Amino acid sequence: MNNLPRTPIPARIRKARIATFVGFMMIGAMMYIWSTGVSVFRAQLGFTGESGDANFGLIALGVGVGSAAGALWVGRLLDSFGAKPVITVCALAYPLSIIPLGFVSGFWFALCFGVALGLLRGAMDTALNAHGVQVERFYQRSIMSGFHAFYSLGGFLLGMVCSWLTGFYTDSVQVPYTVLGVALFIVGCFFSRWLLGKHDVPLPSSSDWQTGAQSLDEVGKGPSAKTLLVMIALGTLLLGSMMGENAIADWGQEYIRREFSTTTSIAGMAVSIFVGAAFVGRLFGDRLAAAFGNARVVFGCGALCVLGMIITIVGGTAVTGIVGYALFGLGLSCIAPLMISAAGRRDPKHAGRNIGIVNCIGFSGMLVGPAVITVIVSNFGLSKLMFFPLIMLGLLATFGPLLMRGPQAVKREKQRTQRNIDAATKEECL
Repeated sequence: MNNLPRTPIPARIRKARIATFVGFMMIGAMMYIWSTGVSVFRAQLGFTGESGDANFGLIALGVGVGSAAGALWVGRLLDSFGAKPVITVCALAYPLSIIPLGFVSGFWFALCFGVALGLLRGAMDTALNAHGVQVERFYQRSIMSGFHAFYSLGGFLLGMVCSWLTGFYTDSVQVPYTVLGVALFIVGCFFSRWLLGKHDVPLPSSSDWQTGAQSLDEVGKGPSAKTLLVMIALGTLLLGSMMGENAIADWGQEYIRREFSTTTSIAGMAVSIFVGAAFVGRLFGDRLAAAFGNARVVFGCGALCVLGMIITIVGGTAVTGIVGYALFGLGLSCIAPLMISAAGRRDPKHAGRNIGIVNCIGFSGMLVGPAVITVIVSNFGLSKLMFFPLIMLGLLATFGPLLMRGPQAVKREKQRTQRNIDAATKEECL
C-alpha cells in the first residue's frame, strides 16, 4: 500500500485538526443519541406500534428538512466569514437543541424542535467539512475519512451510553437527552477555540496536492455550469448513502426490535454497532483511496452495503441482523468522505459553497427518505423496510464509480491517449 506524503505541520494546525476530530465526534454523538432514543421518544409521545409510524415519520421528515436547509444556507456564510465563527455558534446551540425533545408531549412541538435540531446539524456538518478541507490543505494529503471516522466513533460511544440510559428510563428521553446534551455543550465550549480562521491558509505551492482536483478555468470564479454539474453529481452519490444511513438511524432500532422480537436496549446496541463498523472503515479510508483510487473504493463500499442488507433481510435472527448492520456500516464508511473531500478541493476559495451544494443534495435524502420509508412501512409493513437501502446502495455501487473521475484522472487519460497516438505515428514514420 502506498505511503502518504508527510510534511512538517505547525502546532496550531495540529490543534485545528484535533478540534475537527472533536467536532465530528459531536455531530455523530448527537445523531445517534437521537437514533438510539427513538423507541423511548415514541413511547413518550404515544407513537407506539404501527399506529404511530406515520406521525413519527413526519417528525423524522422535519429533521431532514432542517438538515437540508441548514447545509445549503450556511455555505455563503462560510465563504464570507470562514468556518470558525459558524462552527462556534453551532457547537454551542446544537447540543442544547436536543434537550427540548425530552420534554415535549405533543406532535407539533416535537416537529418544530425536530426541524431546529436538523437545521443546526446541517449547518454544523457543512461547516466542519469545510474546515476539514482547510486543514487537509496544510497536510497536502487526504485526511477527510479520518475526520468522518470520529463522527462514527462519537456516534458509537454516545449511542451506547444513550442505549444504556434508555434501559433505565423507558417512558421518556428527558434524562438521557438532557444529560448528554449538557455534556456535549461543555465540550463545544472548549474545542472551538482551536479552529482555524478564514485567512489561515497555506502558501501557494507548485506541488500543491489539490491542483489535480481542480480545473484552472474554474478556480476563484463564480459557479460555472461545469462546476455545478460536478457538485450535483457528487451530491447525488451522497444522496444514496445518506438515504441508506437514514433508514438505519431512524428505523433501524425499531426494525431489529419488532422483526426479531428483541429488547429495546439490544436493538439500540445494534444501531451502535452499525456506527462502530463505520468508524473502523473510515480509519483506513484515506489509505485505501490512495492505494486503489476513489472509484474502486466507492464500488467496494457499495458492494459491501448490498451484502450487509442481504444478510439482514434473509438471516431472520437478531444476530444476523446485527452482522448485517455491521457490514452495512463498514460499506457506508468511506462514501461520504470521498464525495465531500472531492467537492471541497475542486475550488478552495468556494469550498463552503460547493460543500453546501453537495451536502444539501445529500441531506435531501433525509427529506425523501422518511417519506419513502413511511410509505413502505405503512403499505407493505416494517419487514420490507430494508429493501429500500438495498436498492439505493446497489445503484450507487453500479453507477457511482462512473462519476468519480476528476479532472486529473481525465488529464492523465488524455496524456496516455496522446502518448499512444505519438508512438503509433512514430512507428508509421519508421
